[in-house]
Amino acid sequence: MAAIGNPDIAQLAALDSDLLLAFVTVADSGGFTAAARYLHKTQSTISLRISTLESRLDTLLIERGSRRLTLTGDGETFLVYARRLLQLQREAIAALGRSQPVTLRFGLPEDYADTWLPALLERFGARHPEVHVHIHCRMSTELLEQLEKGSLDVVLAVQHAADSGGRPVATEEVVWAAHRRFTLDAGRPIPLALFPEQCIYRRRALAALANIGRDWQLDSTSQSPSGLRVIVNQGQTLTVTDRRSLPENWRALGESDGLPPLPPAVIEVHRSPSLMHPAFDDFVALIDEMLEESAATGQGRITPTASPLPTSRH
Repeated sequence: MAAIGNPDIAQLAALDSDLLLAFVTVADSGGFTAAARYLHKTQSTISLRISTLESRLDTLLIERGSRRLTLTGDGETFLVYARRLLQLQREAIAALGRSQPVTLRFGLPEDYADTWLPALLERFGARHPEVHVHIHCRMSTELLEQLEKGSLDVVLAVQHAADSGGRPVATEEVVWAAHRRFTLDAGRPIPLALFPEQCIYRRRALAALANIGRDWQLDSTSQSPSGLRVIVNQGQTLTVTDRRSLPENWRALGESDGLPPLPPAVIEVHRSPSLMHPAFDDFVALIDEMLEESAATGQGRITPTASPLPTSRH
């Protein structure tokens, strides 16, 4: 393998942002196909840009033929400089007063929006008044699909798989819950009100009941947390929620009621690898900051996950 040498001036000038961005996005997303989705290009276009970059640097940046994308030693080295070059370009444009308006597209579940969003937007707006934040509230699985399609920049979501690619930032206690008027009849199937099938809380709840051989029936389904609250407030059904958002007129049920324990929810931050902006770094840092404050003040049962703040999705 050739080491990164000293390209002539013509070659150096040809290291344009399209080539650099393609390389950084491939490295961060883990493959050519994913990078193509994020950048709204064909896979062949991304492959051509990487090949062009390697040709102009006279070195191999990415190992081909492996099931899992791997950077070469030169690739790891150049990745650091590629990020820096893209950042310098943004700073140079901003210094001339010609930076374009910035929109950050942020997705999160509706119940988290009720809890954190107002304070998060207020703090971020004070630091970056030039950035407009466009909010999308959906279920975690839908948000992650939108992120992969390039429709969102940052997503706060509940972890659905260990290899989801997100950065864990907190864990939350998940409980069985019902209105205080609700009475659980041990001799009848449990009447449930849950989110749709793609909800991880629903999957885990039904799996837990199956493990103990407890019969259940699904009485109601709602994609909206507010809709689910209206249903449960009738006092006829049981649901699953994080303890943080348990309304005052609800109660948590557990093993003493004959119900199996539920695993905690892991909360993750996902970030599009194709967008690298200092304001986005601050936005993600603010999410961490608010989680730490929430734990320190005893608001809910959120446990922050200590981990270094990455500059992009991993």
